[in-house]
Order: sequence, then structure tokens, then C-alpha cells
Amino acid sequence: MKRYALWLLFAALILSACSNDKEKAAADSSGKEEQKQEDKKEKKQESILAESENIHLEVSEESLLKLTPGALMDGLTYEKDIEAIEFNVPETDPELISEMTPKLEELTNETKDTDSIKKGLLSLLASPNYKEIIEKSNAYTPDFEEPYLQDPTKSEPGEEKKASEQAIILLDASSSMLLQAGGKIKMDIAKSAVKSFAQTIGQSSEVSLVVYGHKGSEADADKEISCSGVEEVYPIGKYSKKEFHEAVDSFESKGWTPLAGAIQKAAEMSSGYDGSTTIYIVSDGAETCDGDPVSASKNLVKNNRSNTVNIIGFDVDGKAENQLKAVAEAGNGEYLKADNPDELKSTIQYEWLPSAGDLAWAFTLSPSPWEMMDEYKLGEVYPRQLITIGRREAHRILDAVTIMGDNGWITAEQRSELRDWGYERSEQMKDLYSELYEKNRNTADEQRDEIKQRVDEWVEKMKALKKDRGDIW
Repeated sequence: MKRYALWLLFAALILSACSNDKEKAAADSSGKEEQKQEDKKEKKQESILAESENIHLEVSEESLLKLTPGALMDGLTYEKDIEAIEFNVPETDPELISEMTPKLEELTNETKDTDSIKKGLLSLLASPNYKEIIEKSNAYTPDFEEPYLQDPTKSEPGEEKKASEQAIILLDASSSMLLQAGGKIKMDIAKSAVKSFAQTIGQSSEVSLVVYGHKGSEADADKEISCSGVEEVYPIGKYSKKEFHEAVDSFESKGWTPLAGAIQKAAEMSSGYDGSTTIYIVSDGAETCDGDPVSASKNLVKNNRSNTVNIIGFDVDGKAENQLKAVAEAGNGEYLKADNPDELKSTIQYEWLPSAGDLAWAFTLSPSPWEMMDEYKLGEVYPRQLITIGRREAHRILDAVTIMGDNGWITAEQRSELRDWGYERSEQMKDLYSELYEKNRNTADEQRDEIKQRVDEWVEKMKALKKDRGDIW
């Protein structure tokens, strides 16, 4: 009996020990979970402070470039951020309001210091697009036409060339123009040169632009459509910068090289003109459409001996150069060679431009007041976007202040100070806009003044030469 009682006592002790171990394990587990939740909560709170540690409250170009995008702003795209604000009252997304509310409670539980709250608000709500806007604003460069000012010292007395009444520019847009020369795509180089050239010859001649090789592709299946694709993209007439540039930018290099077809097109056009017509061809290769460009050139001048065909061979090989030389010779014109972008520019500048004649038109090569107004508008685009996104950010901050104030998470004094800070920050964005815009205006003014100075100096040089050499002018 005693032995049985001892066994019962021993079993009871074992059961009690097991129960205590389970309770202790449960308590330990519960404590660890609670500690884990506390650590997680503390980590969340620390993340807001961590994001705000390197934030500077003043608004400057430097501070905005270094500003980390708000943690709640991942979904705010650049396009959405710069959208025009209707009725001058940007609305904060209701979903963002819901998302920011618990974060604001975390922030105000973490700190009661007003400046720290300001930094915390920026770490949550700062626009992610300041850096892109400022970099784009600082990258602004004016798009003024570069004037080509011919050097008359390259001509001998009596060599003055009378400008033709019509000028037809034939531009090769075959697939080979997609290759590079001097680190740049040849088509881009040629387009830029033709734009400037047309502006200058357009002072004394009607201008037309004919493009070839821009249809189809270089594949054999597209040969027919490519070889028949010769198009006048700028109809003969008075030069207009806007329309001419649009014409030059309206096509890309694609296919074969119907040089003969392009010259035939120019011959058909010039047959209906009065007076002389000069054909200017920029090409980087020979005929590939089975035509005879030499015969086409001969036919162009047959009916009007004052017509001429001038060619610049741009980065061409020996075989193509021989053909282009023969085409220019058959057209009573000149063949000139350009192996790189600088040579193309200087060849056009010194060899193709007509003589100055009346110098009065030269002043039109400097940017006009209307061009300056256009440039000022372009220089203001990105700085003005800064005001828009700054106002959106300010309203997010004001909404956050309202939430914190209504919930009693900040004092009435803090609420007033934070609201004032939100408005002040928006005004400081306007000040930075003014700085960036003024910098771009100055850049445009400086480039205009530099161009005007070069044109003025050239005009004075021409006047002096005219006085000394009267017979060449």
C-alpha cells in the first residue's frame, strides 16, 4: 500500500513539473512574440527617423537634388506630378490619406520636436521628381540657328557668284546614312548642315528640299518602292525656318539610292522656273537603283545652261567619289569632298554659299526678338514644373498637419507653425523657379549676344573688304 502511495506521489510530481514547463514555455513564447512586435514597431518608427536624418528644411537646388523621395510617394509618376492643377487646389489622393494616417501617428509618437516632425513629413511625402526636373532645367541649351558666314578671302577679284533665283537641295536618305562619321550618325550631321545652309541661301533664293532613299528599306523586296521614292518635302518658295525644319525632320534614312531619279525630279521642277536654278546634292554614295545620274545631270542643264549641279560627297569611297565627280561635271557644277562633320560644315560654309551682295540681310542671322521669346518659353518649362510639384507637395503636408491636429497628435501651436511652414515651402519653390528660369534666360541672352557679335564683326569685315576691293562685291 505504501509502495502504491509513493508511485502516486511520484506521478503527481512529474505531471506538475510538466505543467510548469508548458506554462513557462508558453509564457516565454508569448514574451518573445510581444518583444518581436515591439521590435517591429520600433523598427517602423526608426525608419521614419532614418529617412529624415539627412533632410535639410531649406529649399535650394542642392537640397532638392539630395532629397530622398517620400516613402509614400512610390506611385507618383513624373507625368502625374507635373500635370496642370485645375482651380489652383490640388487634391490629395484619398488612398494616400488613408495610408499616411497611421504613419503620422507613428511619427508623432516618436518625436514631439516640431523640426523633427517637419523632416518626418518630408521623408514620407516629398516629391520623387525634384532631381529630374532640376537636372533637365540645368541641361537647357538654346536652339538658335548657327549662322554660316562665308569667308570672302577665299575668292579672287572678279569671282563673285551671282545667287541663283531657285535652289533645290537634294538630300540622300539611303540606309548608308545611318552609319557614323566622327562619332555621329551621318543623317543627323547632314540634316543639321542642311538646316543652316537653307537659312542662308534662303536670303537670296527660293528654296526647295527633295529627299530620296527614305522609302521602304535596303532589302531587295523593297527596292522598287525605295527607288521610286523621291519626294519634294519642302515645296519651292520663300524660306521659312519653322516649316523647313519640320520638313527636314519628317523623314529617316531607310533604303536604296536613286540619285538619277532625284536629279530627274529636280530637272522636272526647274523646267517650270524662270531664271537659273542651282542643285545642291549631299550624298554619301553612288547610284544603287540602276539609273544613270550622269545623263540625268546633263539633261538638267541642257535646256538652261545657267543651271548647275553641285555635289558634296560626304564620307564616300573611291568608286562613289568618281561617279559623283562625273555627275557634278556633267551639270556644270563642282564636286567637293567632306570626310567628317567639320569638313561638311566648312565645305558648305566656304564653297556653296552665294556672295554677300547687300549686307543688310546678314543681321537677320542673329536671333530675332520672336526667337528669343520662344527660347525664353523653352527655358521656363522645367523651372515652372518645380512650382507645380512644390504646390502638390505643400498640400500633402497641409493635409497631414490637419490629420495630426484633428487627432490631437500635435499641439495647436505646432499645428499653426507646421501650416505656416507648408505655405512658406511652396513660396520658396517659387523663388527657386525664378533662379533657375533667370539662369536659363541668361544662357539664351549670352548665346544670342555671342552670335550677334560674330555677325556684326563679319559685316564690318565685309564692309572693309568691299571698300578695298569694290569690284568683287
